[in-house]
Amino acid sequence: MTITEQRSRIDFELVAFDLYRDIHKGIRAELFAVTGEAGRIDPADRAARTALADHVRTLKTLLVTHAEHEDHAVQPAIELHVPAVAERIVVDHAVIDGRLDTLEEMAVGAVDATRSAQAGLVRRLYLELASFTAAYLEHQDLEERVVMPALFDAIGFEATLAIHQSIITSLTPEETAMSLAVMIPAMNVDDRTELLGGMRASAPAEVFEGVWGLAGSVLAPVEMDELAARLGIG
Repeated sequence: MTITEQRSRIDFELVAFDLYRDIHKGIRAELFAVTGEAGRIDPADRAARTALADHVRTLKTLLVTHAEHEDHAVQPAIELHVPAVAERIVVDHAVIDGRLDTLEEMAVGAVDATRSAQAGLVRRLYLELASFTAAYLEHQDLEERVVMPALFDAIGFEATLAIHQSIITSLTPEETAMSLAVMIPAMNVDDRTELLGGMRASAPAEVFEGVWGLAGSVLAPVEMDELAARLGIG
């Protein structure tokens, strides 16, 4: 990235509705968590290597699903209104998919590795996760500070909200639960209040209760107390 390109990103305009904000927070948290886990575990502990492989698989599922929904709901608007970066997004997603396959293969391969190979394989996985995280963060930066402002400027609030709603309605219950489980802990209290407040106002009561229960499973009690106070619950 050139100095001029970096400066233009620093000077970008925040938008009234950001398609990427909440899910990208959750994805960043997962990237940092799995990379930290790979650097922290005892390479000789098979249970730890197995748990790490499971975490890598979960991360892969999250990122592949996220990219699929972006490709279906957001990419057509990018191609129409922000064509200068449309091809870059397509290429990024293809490269990301390939690297995720490699990460999964490395993680699975480490589970039943011989004693002499365990430390080296876990170290290699850690370095690849760190490299992948760096590349993925750059991809997110492009979407958040280049694509989103340009797209919002071109189509406005209502059309941006419609894209968001099309993604939400296309999620399976399993995808919704997976996304919320990583997003909610990564969000600040303002974001959580906006998200859950909107659900409370528009979703069936049983749906909100389910999400409220999920929030309670991933947030600390003090965080739940603050969120309840903001929402006027209890």
